[in-house]
Amino acid sequence: MIEYIIIAILQGIFEWLPISSSGQTMIISTNLFGISPENAFSLAIWLHFGTMFAVLIKFRGDFFGIIKSLIHKGTTIEEIDIKKRNWLIFATIGTGVTALPLYFIFKIVFLDVFSAKQGDIITLFISGLLILTGIIIIKTRKVYGNSKIITTSKKKIQKDSTLSGLIQGISILPGVSRSGVTVSTILLEKYEQKDALRLSFLMSVPVVIASIIVDIIFGEGSIFGTLDLITIIITTLISFIIGYATIELLLKLASKINFGYFCIVYGVIAYAVIIPFMIIP
Repeated sequence: MIEYIIIAILQGIFEWLPISSSGQTMIISTNLFGISPENAFSLAIWLHFGTMFAVLIKFRGDFFGIIKSLIHKGTTIEEIDIKKRNWLIFATIGTGVTALPLYFIFKIVFLDVFSAKQGDIITLFISGLLILTGIIIIKTRKVYGNSKIITTSKKKIQKDSTLSGLIQGISILPGVSRSGVTVSTILLEKYEQKDALRLSFLMSVPVVIASIIVDIIFGEGSIFGTLDLITIIITTLISFIIGYATIELLLKLASKINFGYFCIVYGVIAYAVIIPFMIIP
């Protein structure tokens, strides 16, 4: 139980930093606690359920407006709520296009092939994606737009949100920071930073729910097949509590510190440490 509690605490912290919380929890789960890669991948997916509730509470005003726009019609609906609703719909569709095939490739093909070799190759794979994430974050860190979603046309929202969703789907791979690549994409689409961060977290919610459902149906190492219900409830509550307690502070920290360099250094160190042991007999 203790190792799962530790992983849940780390998820509640890592989720708000662009360092791939799923990548970090997978590396820790497989290398420190001996959890199989298949189960670690499912655990990384599931723990987002707790932090998802932190997002729902943090941005509750946005979600109430989106739900209202789905239920009611007419002049009482704010235009901004309609645009956010449309953004989530097209972003979620785009995410499904890339996330589903990558999920099956990673879970069924990649983990099947390398699970017998334990965590080294999988850690190197995750570290390589972290380096790529770091480069993306650094390259887009100083990109500033001035477009706001409220003033953006319906056609542009459909195009921009679909592209952002397609990019978000790649983050199903541990090592690709979901917030890092989606915020970078939205910034490159010339939206202002405040809107980019808000839209990034709004579009995470339906995808977390969909990812968990897919993993339960298709994942051989699904969390419900490996952990008892009490452990699942406790880890979910912990990731939510820690996530909600740290979201404000860590989002401010992430806006001031360029974590792209952290991702690159972390990945390079992993290669420097692991590869010599793989080469030396």
